[in-house]
Amino acid sequence: MGNFGAKNLSTSLFHCTLWKSDTSPACRAVMMGLDAMNVSLTEIDIDMDKAEHRAPDLIAMNPHQTLPILKDGEFILCDSHAINTYIASRYCDCEKLLPTNPAGRAIVDQLLHYNSGILYPHYRSCAYPILYENCRFVMPQQAQEVEHAYRKLETMLKGRSWFSGANMTLGDIAIMATISTLHVLVPVDKDKFPVLLSWMFRMSKEPFYTTGNLKGLNEFTKRIDTGNGFDSKDNKKCPRSSLTRRSTGAKLAET
Repeated sequence: MGNFGAKNLSTSLFHCTLWKSDTSPACRAVMMGLDAMNVSLTEIDIDMDKAEHRAPDLIAMNPHQTLPILKDGEFILCDSHAINTYIASRYCDCEKLLPTNPAGRAIVDQLLHYNSGILYPHYRSCAYPILYENCRFVMPQQAQEVEHAYRKLETMLKGRSWFSGANMTLGDIAIMATISTLHVLVPVDKDKFPVLLSWMFRMSKEPFYTTGNLKGLNEFTKRIDTGNGFDSKDNKKCPRSSLTRRSTGAKLAET
């Protein structure tokens, strides 16, 4: 799993801690990145429905009151894109996931910026009214804007297997975390966007998709369907390691 040119088959960074919520696509992007790189660190699940992300110790690390949060010694990062590229740059030799040549790295950075600046705001505008404001559907204007983004992604993929070109990169992983979540809210039409849907299918067959994305995506789907908080007993079993999450198929072993 995740053998994308890393120096070691598995790297344990137990001096690093990740605070995250599985329902968040940003957190799942980091989890998929970790699994693609076969990097393990300590993970702590945070229940955002219970406002645990607003605890004083987390606010001290991240005044934005968002997840994920990575702490490596005294160094703290609070953005999923920065976390993935930091882990890849510092602890892995992942030339395919994060090219070291300037042109390849610039393409990945461009995709990460597109995800954070365009796709993720679409996710928030569609999901947050349902999650936090008792809205029961995606507004037509928002759905049209999401489909416009799908159309751009369809064009970006024409003639290539991955958004980055010949190889899948952290840019693909970040976009997949967001698009798989948007797909729950505004389904990707197979007739309008066949190339995008084919890419999503290929991504879904990667082992890191199952271990890093699927569980949280299913929880998010249940939350959208019910409009209520998802009461996960798994939150009571943290902290745990990424290695444990992967070895149990993203399900926690009883402790």
